[in-house]
Amino acid sequence: MLAEKTDDLEAAGREGSDKRVVKEQKYILVQVALRLFHEQGYGKVKFIDIAKSSGISNKEAQSYFSSKEEICHLVIDKHLDNQTAQFEEINENSNPRQRLSLYLDTLVENSDSLITYGCPMTDLYFDMKREDKPLADHAAEILKQRLDWIREQFVLITRVENIMDLHERLDSAIHGISILAQVTGSKQLIKHQVNQLKSWIRSM
Repeated sequence: MLAEKTDDLEAAGREGSDKRVVKEQKYILVQVALRLFHEQGYGKVKFIDIAKSSGISNKEAQSYFSSKEEICHLVIDKHLDNQTAQFEEINENSNPRQRLSLYLDTLVENSDSLITYGCPMTDLYFDMKREDKPLADHAAEILKQRLDWIREQFVLITRVENIMDLHERLDSAIHGISILAQVTGSKQLIKHQVNQLKSWIRSM
């Protein structure tokens, strides 16, 4: 009886260990895909590239995910989770003007990445727009989430629900900075544009 219980415990331990390994490898595949999609573009990355860069065999990776599209949906979910966490951290500041300024500061902090690869969320959406409508609709949620958060800050600043196009103007400016960063390669341009937007927000 004791031997049987010991065998059961060992089997349960192996099963638990196997599940942890699978969970960890899935996590690695998604994180690597997120990086590769940003650096190379969704269309240029193949399933085997994700597996190889993850240090996982293609056969094993295919036992976890059926396609690159399936991984991409999880990448989009990861972007949404990361952005949610970012907004929650910024929202700890009670001043909505300061919240918007803190968000704009992240553009300056990420200057190198913006100049080299562009905005990971915006670029992913446009990649999806050309490749796959369900993925594009899913990726659009990332951009909508940001637009909605920006709108919430302007509602708090102006204390009215009808804020006209203030949130759209700021979001468009953020998209524009990302594009100009790649075109000019200028960190100073990013900093200058961000400072102008922060001055505009403070003036309200």
